[in-house]
Amino acid sequence: MELSNYLGFSFRVAMKKIERSLSSRLEGCNVSIPQSFILYTLLEEDGSTLKEIGSKTLIDSSSMTVLVDKLEKEDLVERRLDAQDRRAIRVFITEKGCAIAQEVKEIGIAFNSHLYELLGEDIQKEFVRGMGNIINGLD
Repeated sequence: MELSNYLGFSFRVAMKKIERSLSSRLEGCNVSIPQSFILYTLLEEDGSTLKEIGSKTLIDSSSMTVLVDKLEKEDLVERRLDAQDRRAIRVFITEKGCAIAQEVKEIGIAFNSHLYELLGEDIQKEFVRGMGNIINGLD
């Protein structure tokens, strides 16, 4: 059986192409894909902890620290100690970060639409359902 016939390999090829395409679209925002996920999450729930953001974005804690450091250096987010739990660090989006996050969100929406167009209208729902089955079936 050829490597291209393995579903896992096809997913990997598709993800590499998706990452390359999305990265190029995000270049103007000067953020990486994982950083864009963090900003998007903070748009929805500003003041989330690093752990909460990591859970939503599937970014591990060591990578999260590095990514938030870079976002903080660019003045897109700021860290603050939680008033109730001094061990917890909350991340807040800055005004500059909010502007970038809105741009990232628009890019994400447009890119998502492009992917749906590539799938074709006749299989979109089946594809989404199938991906859900794989994601839930491999826990």
